Amino acid sequence: MLRTAARWLTCAVLVTAVLGAAPHGRASDTSYDESVRTTAATARVESRPNVVVILLDDMRADDLAFMPLSRRLLADEGAQFVNSFSPYPLCCPARASLLTGVYTHNHRVFDVGPPYGFSSFDDRSTFATWLEDAGYDTTLIGKYLNGYGPTPVRGSTTGSSFSYVPPGWTTWRASIDGGMPADDPEAGGTYRYFDTTLSENGSGFTNYRGSYQTTVYGTLSEEVIRRNAAAGRPFVLYASYTAPHHGGPVEPDDPQTVVNGAGQRTNFATPARPARIRGKFDSRITASPGASWNDPDFTDKPSHLRSRPPLSQEELLASRAVARQRAESLFLVDKQVKRTVDVLRETGTLRNTLVVLTSDNGYFLGEQRIRQGKTFPHEPALRVPLLMRGPGIPAGVRRTDPFTSIDLAPTIADLAGVTPSSPVDGVSMLGVARYGDRGWTRAVLTETGPLFGVVRETGESGRPREPGEPADLRYAIGIRTQRWLYVDYATGEEELYNLVRDPQQYRNVVAAARHADTVELLRRELQRMRACDGLQCRMPMAAALQR
Repeated sequence: MLRTAARWLTCAVLVTAVLGAAPHGRASDTSYDESVRTTAATARVESRPNVVVILLDDMRADDLAFMPLSRRLLADEGAQFVNSFSPYPLCCPARASLLTGVYTHNHRVFDVGPPYGFSSFDDRSTFATWLEDAGYDTTLIGKYLNGYGPTPVRGSTTGSSFSYVPPGWTTWRASIDGGMPADDPEAGGTYRYFDTTLSENGSGFTNYRGSYQTTVYGTLSEEVIRRNAAAGRPFVLYASYTAPHHGGPVEPDDPQTVVNGAGQRTNFATPARPARIRGKFDSRITASPGASWNDPDFTDKPSHLRSRPPLSQEELLASRAVARQRAESLFLVDKQVKRTVDVLRETGTLRNTLVVLTSDNGYFLGEQRIRQGKTFPHEPALRVPLLMRGPGIPAGVRRTDPFTSIDLAPTIADLAGVTPSSPVDGVSMLGVARYGDRGWTRAVLTETGPLFGVVRETGESGRPREPGEPADLRYAIGIRTQRWLYVDYATGEEELYNLVRDPQQYRNVVAAARHADTVELLRRELQRMRACDGLQCRMPMAAALQR
């Protein structure tokens, strides 16, 4: 077996020139200077480190408890970022941010369905295009953006995207989000765990009916690594697993739809998994994570939360079943993580490969009386796991600086010594992973797209709209610091939580007189960041908010 020599490459932090037009319709970032080039950019292609991103779907930060192999192979052999966040915790917007390094208000993918979703994503500048242009082999396996396949490509209002391959991907094995005729032998979907259809580089499809999707993705990942190791070419592998997102088929132990005392129906959706794994965590998970969440006074919440009744006993039991099945699906992903690391080691590429495990967003399981879901910026949805091992990263370190979705793409670019072809809002966290925390100086802008038909009277800048200027679509925008979560809603309501004293986010203290100065500082910070672009998004917040 051909084995490639492992090489180490320490990359300088990139702040370089914009190449070509900014595809997101944004002004050039003045921090990009054509004269500043990292020496790694001119290094021999074959010496560059590889990148493996293992992306989960709807995985909470505390779900790492069910992935012991990933903790051992990635956290114990690298870095765990314990303050990792998804600024807009919803599949499509979060994935667009992971790929581009920009906030939702800049990539404009505000929701998972039309007129947003896949069809609204401008994919001309992603970490895939940056690295493929630099000589990398790039492969995507699994979920891309919601709607890929049955919905039109960007710029079209009709047709489909079944044969579309986004720029930057050498090998394209994206899952189709359904849409094929039911009698088509290749019909399958992203959320059909035993009936997944993957694109074959846009020229055809392969259906894996009867095979468990998670195992299929692990097998394909192994093939990609072996192929590139044999060729001696640097590679990017973006393995995007569906677990623990809910998906079919319906199984005998799935919880039933529950009608609570207020007459509200909830379908507690779960991920499918093989029969052999069912019940594995029943004795360990005696209640869902949100079962112990019990706010003694819910009257201080905004109206969209205040209207929700407490979970009934029947709902708590259904939520426990969801938690158990999610854990089982993650346990199976954990085995594929080990398989991926093992083949990297076997092919001699592990030491020169950055391996990142993270999720697009977190997930509510009863907290804030949200039965299931994400979207809002409270801790269960906002927090995501992030483990990273690779060249120059010491083993077993714990980092507390914030690492957000918009930081992944610039971190990958930094490692590879390439220049993003358009401005990014995030920063490279490679130096923090390697050398230690620098302090929580940046605010995290949280965003939630259009909801409940509520529209702000201002534009995105927060100022009164000029004639013809569109309204700010975002239902909620906020600021997350080390101590505070401040949220501004389109209804005029606000939330403020002291996360040091109140990590469960029970008490909304926005109206407390003693916090008036803090509220004013956070409002100013939000005004500065709500429409930020590039360098402005990375500027330090007020010193008083850094404590």
